Amino acid sequence: MTGFRNAPSAPPSTPPPVGTRMIGFFLLGGTMWIAGLFALFRAVMAVAAP
Repeated sequence: MTGFRNAPSAPPSTPPPVGTRMIGFFLLGGTMWIAGLFALFRAVMAVAAP
């Protein structure tokens, strides 16, 4: 079984740059923050509105 020596190896996976990870984190965090505020507003309006 000498075929395994010639098999192509996968390139080493490197994590994305720090800037890209920070932008993604803040985008996701901002989206979840807005969704939380919207859910809180809906809960208050469901109780307060007749």
